[in-house]
Amino acid sequence: WEKLMKWDFDIFKVTELCKGKPMLFLGWAILASPHSQRIMKQHITNENSNKDSDRELEQKQDDFGYNFMELYRIPPQCLLDMLRCIEMHYNSSNPYHNPIHGADVLQTTHTFLKRMNAKELPGITSLHCFALLLGALIHDVGHPGLNNNYQTNAFSKLALRYNDKSILESFHVSYAFQLLFSSNSSSSNDNDNEKVDLNIFQNMGIKQFQECRQMMIDAVLDTDMAAHFTRLQAIEDIPPKEEWDFSGGDDSTINDVAPLRDMSWMLMTFAMHVADISNNAKDKGIAVQWTDRVLTEFFRQGDKEKEMGLPVSPLCDRETTSRPDSQLGFIEYIIRPSFRALEKHSPFISTDVIPIIDANYKYWLEEKAKEEEESATSDNK
Repeated sequence: WEKLMKWDFDIFKVTELCKGKPMLFLGWAILASPHSQRIMKQHITNENSNKDSDRELEQKQDDFGYNFMELYRIPPQCLLDMLRCIEMHYNSSNPYHNPIHGADVLQTTHTFLKRMNAKELPGITSLHCFALLLGALIHDVGHPGLNNNYQTNAFSKLALRYNDKSILESFHVSYAFQLLFSSNSSSSNDNDNEKVDLNIFQNMGIKQFQECRQMMIDAVLDTDMAAHFTRLQAIEDIPPKEEWDFSGGDDSTINDVAPLRDMSWMLMTFAMHVADISNNAKDKGIAVQWTDRVLTEFFRQGDKEKEMGLPVSPLCDRETTSRPDSQLGFIEYIIRPSFRALEKHSPFISTDVIPIIDANYKYWLEEKAKEEEESATSDNK
């Protein structure tokens, strides 16, 4: 359980270990905790009758898990089938927006929640955490490998459907709910004719489900980079929790908690957004793999845009895009300011994340120097 919230978590290694099913593995480990922790422990130690160990884990369930299955009465098989379905409908042929990325964002969001003590934020409940983690799970399901800029310029069906506004983000969350509520959904490629129950919300009350659904929608829509700088400014304006006003005054009511709850939820959804773009805040070996994957996907898009006579989107022209420059700019203007904004709310960022960002920035500066040297050598020939 402790390893699931480590910042140096290697999603590529885990993907290999779980035979290419990272969303199923991590989704079960996180969303089904502490139930999943007990099952895994029994499987690993083969001590199915170790009742003392089970009781010890049950007593520590607040530390070892979220308890979602018990709180929302989610059938274990239903959760597993849902995870299989969502993973299957991520596009594995995408170099970047694929199940590995979805699992990475889920694990990174989980790390933020645990290490920023999200449940201790004013007004935050287990339902907020459940909705955010589900949002992370589904946030890029069905991604076509062509970004919003392409969708708009190509007048795609998705652009026309969502009126050029948060096109893919709107599609992802809508598609996810269609899958979960479709009677024709299958949980795996191997059983295309087998109909399964994917509705993990089946035992929620209608009001609770509506709240959960709306929070999931908000979280996924907030991953749209078009709103990044507006949201970053809002986060920068939030003072440290120690300075929040909890008094409410003499005539305070439960409604007075709403502004604090809204600030808390804003921090949580921004943390998920940052998890979505956190590649260059991870160890160099992981960051470089993500860089090569995202640029491969971008260049595919750029090639398609050229074929269609469309404007080539930023960073999508393989002939003009500098690999190190693309990362230096993203770190300087997006990554570093985003993590700095969260730093006062998540102290672990200072010790665990900022040094990695600085090291990666230095690495890309070195790569830029090599690129310039190679270019100069080539020009002199």
